[in-house]
Order: sequence, then C-alpha cells, then structure tokens
Amino acid sequence: MWCLQAIGSLSIGLAATAMCMPPATGATFGTVVAIGGQAADVALDEPRGVLYIANFTAARIDELSLADQTIRTSVHVAPQPSALALSPDGRYLVVAHFGNVQAPGTPTNALTVIDCSTGALRTLTLDTPPLGVAFGFDGLALIATTTEFLLLDPASGQTNFLDTVQNVSANTLPALAATPPVQIVAASLASSGDGHYIFGLTDSIRFVYDVAAHFLRVEGYTASPPMGPRVVSVARDGSYYAAGWGVFSRDGVLVAQFPDPAGLLAVGSHAIDSASGTIYAEIPQASAPASTPPMLSILDADNLTLREQLRLPENLTGRAVLNANADTLYGVSESGVLVLPVGSLSAAHRLNADHEDLVFQGSLCEHDLITQTLRITDPGGGKTAFALSTDLAGVTISPSSGQTPATVQVQVDLAAFQNRRGTVVGSLTLSSPQAVNLSPAVRILINTHRPDQRGTITDVPGKLAGVLADPQRDRFYILRQDRNQVLVFDGTGFSQIATLRTGATPTSVAMTFDRKYLLIGHDNSQLVYVYDLDSLQRQPPVVFPGGHYPRSIAASSNAILAASRVAGGPNTIDRINLTTQRAVTLTSLGVFQNSIALDTVLTAAPNGSSILAASSDGNLLLYDAAADTFTVSRKLETPLSGAYAASSFGQFLAGGTLLNASLVPTQTWSGSDFPSGFTFVDGQGLRLTSPQDPTTGSGRIEHVDLTTGAEILPTSLAEQTVTTNGVSGFTQALAPLANRNSVIALTVSGFTALAWNFDAGVAPPVIQGITNAADMTTNVAPGGLISVFGSNLSPTNTATQEMPLPTALGESCLTVNGAAIPMLFVSPGQINAQLPLHLEGTVTMTLYTPGGVSDDYFLNLLPAAPAIFESGTAGPLTGIPVVVKASNGQLVTPSNPIHVGDVITIYATGLGPTSPEVAAGDPAPVSPLAETVVSPDVRLGSVPIVVDYAGLAPGEVGVYQINARAQDGVPTGNQVPLTITQGGVTASATVRVVN
Repeated sequence: MWCLQAIGSLSIGLAATAMCMPPATGATFGTVVAIGGQAADVALDEPRGVLYIANFTAARIDELSLADQTIRTSVHVAPQPSALALSPDGRYLVVAHFGNVQAPGTPTNALTVIDCSTGALRTLTLDTPPLGVAFGFDGLALIATTTEFLLLDPASGQTNFLDTVQNVSANTLPALAATPPVQIVAASLASSGDGHYIFGLTDSIRFVYDVAAHFLRVEGYTASPPMGPRVVSVARDGSYYAAGWGVFSRDGVLVAQFPDPAGLLAVGSHAIDSASGTIYAEIPQASAPASTPPMLSILDADNLTLREQLRLPENLTGRAVLNANADTLYGVSESGVLVLPVGSLSAAHRLNADHEDLVFQGSLCEHDLITQTLRITDPGGGKTAFALSTDLAGVTISPSSGQTPATVQVQVDLAAFQNRRGTVVGSLTLSSPQAVNLSPAVRILINTHRPDQRGTITDVPGKLAGVLADPQRDRFYILRQDRNQVLVFDGTGFSQIATLRTGATPTSVAMTFDRKYLLIGHDNSQLVYVYDLDSLQRQPPVVFPGGHYPRSIAASSNAILAASRVAGGPNTIDRINLTTQRAVTLTSLGVFQNSIALDTVLTAAPNGSSILAASSDGNLLLYDAAADTFTVSRKLETPLSGAYAASSFGQFLAGGTLLNASLVPTQTWSGSDFPSGFTFVDGQGLRLTSPQDPTTGSGRIEHVDLTTGAEILPTSLAEQTVTTNGVSGFTQALAPLANRNSVIALTVSGFTALAWNFDAGVAPPVIQGITNAADMTTNVAPGGLISVFGSNLSPTNTATQEMPLPTALGESCLTVNGAAIPMLFVSPGQINAQLPLHLEGTVTMTLYTPGGVSDDYFLNLLPAAPAIFESGTAGPLTGIPVVVKASNGQLVTPSNPIHVGDVITIYATGLGPTSPEVAAGDPAPVSPLAETVVSPDVRLGSVPIVVDYAGLAPGEVGVYQINARAQDGVPTGNQVPLTITQGGVTASATVRVVN
C-alpha cells in the first residue's frame, strides 16, 4: 500500500531505511566512477567537458572528465557540499553546504559561489540549513532552506528573501553511521531545461517556482511510504516533473506513480528525456526479493509503461542528469557516479523474444507433439549468448542455448497434459551471461480441452483486469494492466480493432449512461481517462482531489461515482463532473459516513436507476439515482470478492450472494468455485466460476434461476476464468455481447468466446461432401486446401489468423487417418482446412465437435490436383478466376484483359509437393521460395506459355502461385481457356486475351 495526498489528512508513516543491494550477477550496463567519498549531487558542464560532483564527506567538488570518465581535479570547499547548480551562462557554480551540526558543535550552513572562468571562490554563511539550489533562466539561484526561500545573485553574492518555509525540519550532524548524504539532507530541487520553472521536494512540502512571474506555490503533503528516492527531475518545458515515486503535472496533479515503491530516500533516481517522452528510473520495489539487483527501467513518461529494464552495476543514490543529446546519463551512485550511455543501447548485448505467449491447443483428436517457433534476437543486431529454460515437464526446447539471432523450436508433448481439463500455464525463462537487459519470460499456455468444454480461446498476452461489452457498437473492451491499455475488440469476428492508452495501472472501465464516453479508473493515477467512443479519441481527463485514486467507476442516469483509494484514509466515494473535468468528495453517503474499505467496487444498473457499492469487508451500499443519494447500507457476515452486478429490476449480486432492492440476501451460491463473473440477462442470471485449484478443472458457465437459485445446465469452459484483476479481489470477467450471438469470458489465456446458447444440446456433426477449396471440384491433393460441407460442423463461426494454423478451431477438430489437420475457418455448414503432406490413395476423415464424432468419410487423394481460385471480385463481378496482371496488379477481367506479352500471376492450390518442403499449416517461406517438385504445364488455348515460377505463395498457407508470360502466338478472344495440367489432372478457367 502506498499513496500520496495533500496535507490535512492522516498519514501512515513508514520509516525509510538504507538498502544496499548485492552486486548484480552477469552483465551490467554502465560504468562506475569511484570518488573516494560519498557523492551528494552532480551538475553537468558540457561546454567545459566536466561533471561537477559534490563530495559530501570529503568537502570538495570533484571534476569528472566527460571525455575519459576520470577525476581530473578537485576543488576544496566548505564542509558538507550537498547540492549543486550551474548558472545558465555556465559561469557560476553554486554549492549548498548542509551543516546543521548539533551542539556542542558549530553549524556550518553556507553557500559557495565558484566562478568557473577564474576559479575564484566566495563563501556565504547561512543561518539555516540549505536544502537545495537551482537556477532559473534569469541567472538567479533559488535557495531553499528549512525556514525560507532566497534568491541569490551569483555575480554580487547578494541574497534576497522570497518567502518563508513552514513545517520543514532538518536532520542533524553527525548522522548515524552508513547514512547516505541524500538521506541526511532529504530534499531536492531541479529546474526545467528552459529555466522557467523550479520544482522542489522535501519530507513535507512540494513546491514550484515560476521564474518569470516570481511566484512560488508551496503544497504540504503526506505520503506512505515516504517520497523516495529523494530526487526531482523535470521536463524541458516544465509541463511535468518527477518527484520521488510520483510524476506530477506542473500544477501538482499526480498523473502517474511508480508501482510498489519501497520509499527509500537514498536508493534510486530518475531523469526525464522529454523530447522522446522517456523516463529513466531506478525505483526499488517494496515486494522485491533482497537478492534483486539494481535495475534501470526505461518507461513512457506519461503513464510509466515499462519498455525495458537494464541491470546496473550498483545502485543510483541521488540526482541523475542527461546530457544535451540525451544519450548519456550521469547519476549519483554508491561509489560516486554511474555513467550510463543510454543512447548507445544498440551497442550493448540484449535479448528479445518475438512472442509474449506461446499457445498450444490440443483436443480430443490431438494428443501428439505440437511445435511452435520462437525467434530470439539482440535488438541491436549483435550476437549474444542465451539460454532458455522452462518450469513445465513435457516441454522441450531445441536448441536450449545458443547465440542470437536464433530460431528455437518449443515442443509440447500433449500426452503429458491429457488429464488436465483447463489450461496449464508455465513460462520460458530467457537468460544470458552477456545481455544487460532483463528479458521478460515468455508465457506457455497448454490447453487440451474436450468436446464437452465450450468456447473458443483467443490469446491476449499480459495482465488482464476486466472486460466490458459495448452493446451500441457491438464491441467489447479489455483492460491490459501491465501495458496501461484498453484493448478494443470487434464483437462479431473478435478481432482487435484499436488500442487505447490509459494512465498508470488501470483497474476499471465503465461507460457513461448515454454510452458516449468510456471512463477508465486507475490505482496509480489521480486521473480518470476519458475516451469518445465514436471516434476513440482521448478527451481531457477528470482530475481527482489530491490523494484520491479512482479505482472503480460507475455511471447512473443522474451521477457518475468513483470508489477512491485515499492517501492516509478514509477511502471515499467521489462524484465526477465531466463538464468541469473535476471530481469532488461526497460529504456523506446519504445518512451514512463517506468511509469505505480500500477494496470497494461500483456497478450501475443498465437502466441507470442505481449504483451498487460492494466492499471486501462485506459492506454494501446502494445509490438511488432518482433520490440522488444513498438509500441502503448493509453488511454481510462474510467478506466479499469475485463477481458483482446490478440489474434494472432491483436485483444485485456481490460475490456469491444475490440481493434484493434493499440489499437483503435472497440466494447464496456456495461451493469451492470462485465466482469470477455475473450478469443479469433475459430474466435470469448468467454466472461464471473458476475452480479454486486450477489443476482440478476448467471454468464453468451457467444460467441461474433468480427466484429459486437453481443452476441451469452448468457447462464447462475451455479453460479457467480469471480470479483477480491484479489490484482488487473483485473481478469483471463476463460480457454478453449486443448481437445476442456471443458471450465473452475473461480467461487465463485472454478471452473465451461462447455461443449465446452455449448450453444448448448439440447434434453430432455430419460430413456430406469435400471439395477443392479453389474451384469446388472433387479433385484434392496432399498439401492442398479443401472445403468440408455438412451440418453441425461447428457451434460457432470462427476464422483464424494464427500462424501456424491451429488443428482445433471453434471447438471442432478434423482428422485424416486419425491425425488432426490445420483449419482456417469453421462454421455450422462449412470448414476450410489444409490436407497434410505424404498422403495417398483413400484416406479416412473424421470430425470431432462438442456434439460428438462424425461418421467416417472416405476421401480419394490424387498426387496433384491443380485448381485455380475462383473467388475474385471486381466491381459487381464475383467468382472471377484469381489471375492478376503484373503490369497493374489488378484481376484479369473483360475490361482488364491479358495482352500479348503480359506477365500474369495465377493463384491456385493442389500443385503437390515443393522444395523445400513446407509443413501443413505453416506459411510459405520468402527465402528460399518453395517451388513445385513437378512443374505444371500452363496454356492459353492450346499454346503453352512460359512459366517463370511455380510454387507456394510466400506468407500464405496452401496457396500456390504461377508466374507466367503470354508470349507471341497465344490465341486472342473473349473466352480463351487458361489451363494448368499437372500429374494428369487439368484445371481450367476462361479469360479475355487481346493483342
């Protein structure tokens, strides 16, 4: 738990302790420069090629040469140099000396002004301890002490009073052993790149100084844990800045927070590259094991989405600065200074895998080995050693080690998972003695669902936190928490159509009552993001009161409410005003206090009449839109988690308990399964559950009678449903779509789509005929594409873009001689698939569906069965042979005829084996091209034409292309036969040919 709020509320304080990480194992990024002391601050002087280092314990300013990263000279100054600032013209270096020495010692608080042109030093005594110094564009240095703000003119040495400081205390010297300088001073100042704004952070205040207006705004705050690391870094234009573990707008709104910070004042740092929208940061996490090495994170500046992590040789321990080109980062570190060439990452060894997930889907007819390909590369193009390991038995990796670039085969023995009814989740761990980055593990998902387990699984990588249906637009939205995104999917084909950026750690998604806007709440931002649902364009966000984090949102016809986590407590329900783009805290919840449990969720009735608030401690609240107040407060005897829902007919659901309009329990569904989703539909409840132990089964979906509580036709899902949203114990895992054709369940692989009548009895499949997919003739050959016709072939219409093609699709799988074959499309009346290689003669085809197993269908195969695709469309014309003119890239039609001398490309299937051989289901390679073993004879009329290439079309599955030339002598006319003959079989189409 960690949070930040404006002063005035209670604070839960956690003591900051020094943390010294063990040395990182393996390769690290950056060069350590030891200074023979302890650094407190740095200032960069690029024109002179120098980095100034405040050596706090040695009473000197060390000068690091930027050219060779060595200490060339040192300037002795007054004791405890704690902060540095270089004037905009580069002439003056101002040093603040923290000398708050306790009696009987004498305080040594002072400022030193060094003229960098002449080397002259001037020391000025201060009455109170200086906390930091920073220059504005006007050439004056802002000095913050424990009692006042001063402006220093470095040329004259004159200081002028600006304002007083309140509630700032200072540590005293001597400090306890092993106390770092940053923890002693416990404050930081930094200016924007243009010098127009100066920002500061202490234990109790944050402030911003507008240099041009000479205006100082100071805000008190409390934070738990403390705002560490005690560093401030600023965007070039001063529009935002980072302080401790938060990123703030100029006016003080906390727009994003680093996740799970330890709050250590003297471990970590950050620096902003505003030109590229990047933050470089080391922010230790509270939950990280003690053995975790120091890591530099590279993140998006607006919402702290993690791009990459690099191992550091030691911890950063204070300010970090980027040079003008933003290609080198200099940071205070344990030994002195850490130099990080961030602009030269391509020269460092790194590892990257081309997949986040590898999904292996078996079925009742697929129980052999499945292999998928993983590509391991160095993003910089280098050769980097790697090793791969897995935590799953039954998974083999070949090769398991090597050097980038490399193609790795990951093979799963499905027999090892046949007794599992859901999805087994494991990982591939990528490691290297050379790579400096931490490569994320690749998730392995192995599903072997049976015909009685319903639903089609779609892989969606990442930490998914909820799903919401959009009935008006036939879409649904999924929160991806680890990437700070809302993924937008089409409700008909289930394809992703957009990605929306969110703030840090999105936790809930809701729509306004008029269905115009999407509202996104966060756990690590004090903003609600707003999107126009028609344009999918982001609107200005809603700003919450200081310290309020809107974790759950619901919109009624009269009010939009948010359940907020509040720094220091109590947690509250706030009201959103989209017009003013502000949220305010309700003074009370009707006659009840506005104080809720941390884990509280909101959901609105579809008709806008009410909003249910359900809390993990069992408390329930009901907002009545007509009365514009909360009318019911009740507490259940048991804690709550899992599903929550509201109906338009005065019924509500929290966890496994059904409630009436007064939130009195009317039904309770008991059992060990976790209630992960619920919705009210068609006068019934639709309930989604998952086993507490995922090794014992898959998820389950069922209709329930809202009067009796009876469970109606419980149906097993293809895999387990989600049981957490990453932050809350409550889950939004079920979304019935508007077309009443499908139901979306959030499951461990991503989402599972079910037919609306998922619990209906399914008749066994019947295969009635099989044709060549190109021209619908009965000639078929190994490796060719086929169409299977019949009834009850699949309960859903499902197409796939997955490569290699899956052997189970839409809950159906098709076998030839007992081996599953790749499928492209399934529907109740038709399946498109690819025949395997190395078959001949009469084969047996069998189809498996949730309704049962088809009768065997006997199919005769030819060695070759060429067929020209007849699926072309040009204007009103359909069923056109797919023959393309190279000169204009358009289909050959009566208005776009073949001219003598033209090069044409003919698209076909069934041309037999190729060299190199391409496995069924795999896309054809680009290099080398897979050419047919037997060259086809191609003619216009009776005249052979020259074939330049005959083979598989690169990137396509089972599709062949023939590049040929219509040389002189070919016949002309409106109906010239174009024929392909191979292995004694001829395919024919008619085309127009002119001179």
